[in-house]
Amino acid sequence: MTILCVRFQLPPTREAALPELLGLLEEFTPVVEALPPDGALADLRGAERYFGRDAVALASVIRVRALALHGVDCVIGAGPGPMLARMALRDA
Repeated sequence: MTILCVRFQLPPTREAALPELLGLLEEFTPVVEALPPDGALADLRGAERYFGRDAVALASVIRVRALALHGVDCVIGAGPGPMLARMALRDA
């Protein structure tokens, strides 16, 4: 099981974009938990096999899409559980 912890670097004028960014994560997995005001946890349990990519590659795709489609950069940490993913995010 791989969990991604995503923190979007939202400018104050773009805080309303969080639902759209959560929708971006839902394109990869239906298991997304919002962490207001600017983050989310995403469970990639089946996504790695479905897309044929590991968590690092999926995180790269998510980051590029967030920047290209919404103009928002993000920091992503990955781990086998939510706590380790948050720790990885802190070190990213």
